[in-house]
Amino acid sequence: MTHKIKRLLFAVLVTIYSVNSYSTEAEQWQEAASIAVTAVVAPYTTVKLSTNEITFDVRGEPGEYYSNEEVEVTVGSNQSTWSVYVDASSLSTNNVEIAALPSSRLAYAVDNNKEYQSLDKKMLFLQGVAAQAPRPVKLRFRLTTTWQDAPGTYKGNITFAFLNNP
Repeated sequence: MTHKIKRLLFAVLVTIYSVNSYSTEAEQWQEAASIAVTAVVAPYTTVKLSTNEITFDVRGEPGEYYSNEEVEVTVGSNQSTWSVYVDASSLSTNNVEIAALPSSRLAYAVDNNKEYQSLDKKMLFLQGVAAQAPRPVKLRFRLTTTWQDAPGTYKGNITFAFLNNP
């Protein structure tokens, strides 16, 4: 019985030795062909908004009202230095007899800042560089109403414009 075990052990050792020596020493890699690799990275810019609509519930006397929604803006780009500008249109109703609310009455604040910037003209809102990972920025909007504002549903747009600065 010990003779059978010795033969089996010898066979296992020979197998292990021959597999190890064959796999590394017996093969020699030789270059037969190659493939050229080209990667074209196109310029990109992304401007993501957490919502596509904000609302103001104006209930009561004229004054300052804040948007129900906070807007998270994330900008990413692989281009050099970039800037994002923001501006707004006037808010109007379907009734042409009711005066529009001018864009100068809309304002925004960045990341819980208490200082609001008017949206009556294009304002520089955010700047960055290509090597920078996108960081979300939170915006809160404010609407100022007056005694002259008639009841109604007013609509308009806030526009974010991207500019690549070479």
